Amino acid sequence: MYRVKIFLGRTVIFSLYFLIRLFSLLPKKKKKKSGNIIVLTGTFYSKNWIDAHLRPLVTCKSVKHVYIVCNELDYDLQGLSVVAPSKISTKLIGSTLARLIAFAVCVVKKNPDYIGGFHILFNGTLSILFANILRCRSIYFSVGGITETLVVGKTENNFFKFLNGKDDFLTAYICKIAANATQIITMGNGAKLFFVENGVNNHIVHVISGAINKNIFYPSVQAGDKKYDLVLTARLSKVKQVELLLKILAYLQQQNFLCNALIIGDGPLLESLKKQAEELTISEQVDFVGHQNDIVSWLHQAKIYILTSRSEGLSLSMLEGLKSGLPAIVPNVGDLSDVLIHGYNGALIENHSIDDFAHQITSLLSNPQKLDEYSQNAIASTHRFDLECVRRQWEAVFMVEDR
Repeated sequence: MYRVKIFLGRTVIFSLYFLIRLFSLLPKKKKKKSGNIIVLTGTFYSKNWIDAHLRPLVTCKSVKHVYIVCNELDYDLQGLSVVAPSKISTKLIGSTLARLIAFAVCVVKKNPDYIGGFHILFNGTLSILFANILRCRSIYFSVGGITETLVVGKTENNFFKFLNGKDDFLTAYICKIAANATQIITMGNGAKLFFVENGVNNHIVHVISGAINKNIFYPSVQAGDKKYDLVLTARLSKVKQVELLLKILAYLQQQNFLCNALIIGDGPLLESLKKQAEELTISEQVDFVGHQNDIVSWLHQAKIYILTSRSEGLSLSMLEGLKSGLPAIVPNVGDLSDVLIHGYNGALIENHSIDDFAHQITSLLSNPQKLDEYSQNAIASTHRFDLECVRRQWEAVFMVEDR
């Protein structure tokens, strides 16, 4: 059965690549440097994600209007229209397929200058295909980093969840598909290097990590003790490995170092993580508060931001924590090291070592002077993610000539 699934997966990816190459033979419409209409699609788990990726784009001088096709998004921004699939279609064929059909309809109706998608499977791939058919340009947002290419094997993509290891054919052709985008937006330099090393033209890959609104995320002005030692914000799914944080807390408890943590976010593993906390006898040290809109008020209650993810691009939640004055302790994966400098604004942990996590946590919490120094450095390290800086990066993208 596994071989059958691999064969079908390869067939789908190769067929999409073939169609993309076929329609790439059509001549492109004349490029515009202003007044661009853009149609995008993706799945968004928070308004902060929209703020980071869409607000700088929508407010560009080169952009006239952006349409975002997604499910159940309440967001008001001049120059941005939210297009949602009908409730009937969502109920009949599921949210993902209904959204992709609504996306196809929208691009035909709007006849945009750019079509884009977040994640290559399958929003980015279909964006490239639709753009070639309509003779316009495409933008692939690689927000998940190199894991989107299935290079590590394991994935949360529903179509390829069956994978139990890396498949070179799939990764190679996913990279070939990405290479056909007009522009690729990555969150960090590691992802850009990976694409370039796998045959993508260096000139079409741009590192634009997303904007962090300094009017929303800012350091706490309230002095005094904070309720939580650690805070983690994430969708509670396998790739985030939140269970590792629970094991770290249990390990610290065994070392007679009591440490409490705040976990913000919903997801499929919420209940099992609560149960695991009980089994590790650390329930009193962990608060699960679910999804929260006012993230910064919770961040202000913590001393250190922590991530335990198996893989990342460049985590927006980490940037939000740094912007709010929290030094971060994170695994050295993906593009996190683009911003997190070991010994400056936090600590990078190799190989997800529980011992190393515990050592860095106790070292910072036991040294208020170092904690304060790292906090100031955390704020300074995020200035390049201010809205105006990211907007200028987008303006430069629209000035790039086609290759």
